[in-house]
Amino acid sequence: MRKRGLLIILLNILLLVCITFVLVCNIIIIRTTNHVCYSNIDQLSHTQYGILFGTGRSANPSPYYDARVNATIALLQAGKVDTIVISGENLYADYNEVDSMARDIRKVIPTALIYLDYEGVDTYHTLNNFAKQFSNDKDIILISQHFHNQRSVYYAQHMFSGKVLAFDAADTNKFFWRVRNVVREWGARTKTIVYQQSNS
Repeated sequence: MRKRGLLIILLNILLLVCITFVLVCNIIIIRTTNHVCYSNIDQLSHTQYGILFGTGRSANPSPYYDARVNATIALLQAGKVDTIVISGENLYADYNEVDSMARDIRKVIPTALIYLDYEGVDTYHTLNNFAKQFSNDKDIILISQHFHNQRSVYYAQHMFSGKVLAFDAADTNKFFWRVRNVVREWGARTKTIVYQQSNS
């Protein structure tokens, strides 16, 4: 019984340490990125490149798709970016994030300068691919929802020497997706901190 009680205490301590670590990681990312994430387009300065993070529009479209496309169109129309880099997955015939987003942007702005990255399988690879293709000293605006932009900016701040800003596309008001993203982002932000520290 004594050994069992000791094991329970140790497990509780381990759980508390893990929860504290996750909480600290999330606080670090929020505190170091919020000041460069904007929902008001007028507060953004001009940059040459905007990076649009892909999201799906297939049989089960992401609730974030239209908002990201509309945010990108707004940036182009306001003259805040010159070139858009769309980065996402191209998994199969009816799930091609990159071509779908480019097509919808060009419906509104046919002359938009768009570069397509089909190997943006996650946030890190999207930013790493951009750095390899265009250099890591460019000023950029990241385009996604606020919850994702915070993590994206943190990555970019450690990968780029240029100015890093983010434009927050409208979020969804669907309860399921909000809960899903809270749970997902807490884990993803923790992974981001661990990855950056292990590669610094």
